[in-house]
Amino acid sequence: MSLYFWLNLIVILGPFVLSFDKKVGFWRRWPPLFLSILVVSGSYIVWDIVVTNIGHWAFSENFAGTLKIFNLPIGEWLFFISVPYATIFIYECVRAYLKEKKLVFSRYIITTIGLIGLIPLIFFLDKGYTVIDGIVFFITMLLISLLMHEKFQSSWTITALFLSYIPFLIFNGIFTYLPIVSYSNDAIIGFRVISIPIEDFFYSFSLISLYLFFYFLFRKYSFKRNK
Repeated sequence: MSLYFWLNLIVILGPFVLSFDKKVGFWRRWPPLFLSILVVSGSYIVWDIVVTNIGHWAFSENFAGTLKIFNLPIGEWLFFISVPYATIFIYECVRAYLKEKKLVFSRYIITTIGLIGLIPLIFFLDKGYTVIDGIVFFITMLLISLLMHEKFQSSWTITALFLSYIPFLIFNGIFTYLPIVSYSNDAIIGFRVISIPIEDFFYSFSLISLYLFFYFLFRKYSFKRNK
């Protein structure tokens, strides 16, 4: 098994084992979780396949292995299962153990922050990953602003987003330092935090936020149906 496989296993193992904790009861949230994974991971995998084939990034066979599906290593497919599972698990733990506080801020602030994602369209139009990443970030913030503003005002959501960035920094640092994944200089602007391209911070935020967005959406309709 490749290093990438084992890293995915580390990410998901703890949350899976603790899913049956009585207070959190995460296993009861699996239906909306898996629907969120289906929608978001499915979309990101299509993006992944396309940009891998056009050369935005590439995977090291030394660390990601040689077994591939649609030119993506098995570890990459597992990434889009382990990450959302761990992310939503973190949210449910925060929800179970902490009191909720409402952080009041305008939906227009969220949209304005999202406009940062459009900057590459002006200054870095020739950087493919930077541009796509920025557009996805803008769309994510717009969706939150229009449809899920109240949920993202919750201290539960903000705390879960913050806590999710801790494993992101650790594992993405490993991915890019070894590297398990390497980026074409033609696709990114080249600014990095240690070894992590700045684009990955926006990518990670959009990915985590969209998992939460659709999880909230499907959980809401699941609750109504059961009621």
